[in-house]
Amino acid sequence: MEFIVEIVKEYLLPGSLSLLLLGLLIGVILLFSGEKCKQRGKRWLFLLLLTYWILSMPLFARGIESLLGRGFEPLNDQDIPEDVNTIVILGGGSNTFRYGDLEINVLSEAGILRAMEGARLYFRMDEPLVIVSGGTNERSGVLTPESEPLHDALVEFGVPAAQIILESASGDTYEQALNLESLLASRGIDDFIMVTSPTHMRRAMNTFEAQGLQPIPVIAAQHGAGFLEHSVAFLPSTDALHASRMAMREIFATLYYALAGRF
Repeated sequence: MEFIVEIVKEYLLPGSLSLLLLGLLIGVILLFSGEKCKQRGKRWLFLLLLTYWILSMPLFARGIESLLGRGFEPLNDQDIPEDVNTIVILGGGSNTFRYGDLEINVLSEAGILRAMEGARLYFRMDEPLVIVSGGTNERSGVLTPESEPLHDALVEFGVPAAQIILESASGDTYEQALNLESLLASRGIDDFIMVTSPTHMRRAMNTFEAQGLQPIPVIAAQHGAGFLEHSVAFLPSTDALHASRMAMREIFATLYYALAGRF
């Protein structure tokens, strides 16, 4: 099962370049496999083009992200619970760049926006404890635990380093739920705010609740200000295609978690 999941993530996600190239290869093979297959090849290539056109439409990207994040809203200042004093920020991706003895770790857009929301909450609460969660993933280029650049970003935003705890062993959302359950229990923490992206929140909540945790969901922004602001709703956009691909990844991940009994 794990092998199949990795194949899908790497090569078969709708919206990915690898799936597009594979689809084109199949279409070309059908076109040159005789008259009986030629019409099938034409229909296949037309459907492939149509699929990628739809995935790259800003209207579709916004719609599928909205569907995944339905039911979760940003937390207004006046709604922050006064009796909660712990914030958990789930990692949203990063990249490690190494050259000789030099190294820099760069958070993804999702990771940066989650750190920003965590910092916003920190300054509106009474010096809460902030737990940043994220480990390594060599296949995705994360060679240093993601919790470290999350920590650095929060410090840059003004959060005191002494208030930040790193959970650096988790490779995915399921492992985050397992590792954070024991970490929170060891500190006697029952109630906490959990920060992640809108499209990821439902899977995260289901996974954490399956471990007996009851986080208060707080969504970060899905994208930075101005995302697709000047794009035409029905015209292809590389940014929209990337957003659609990440949304499809979340859908596939949710299905896998459900089938694997992680909810």
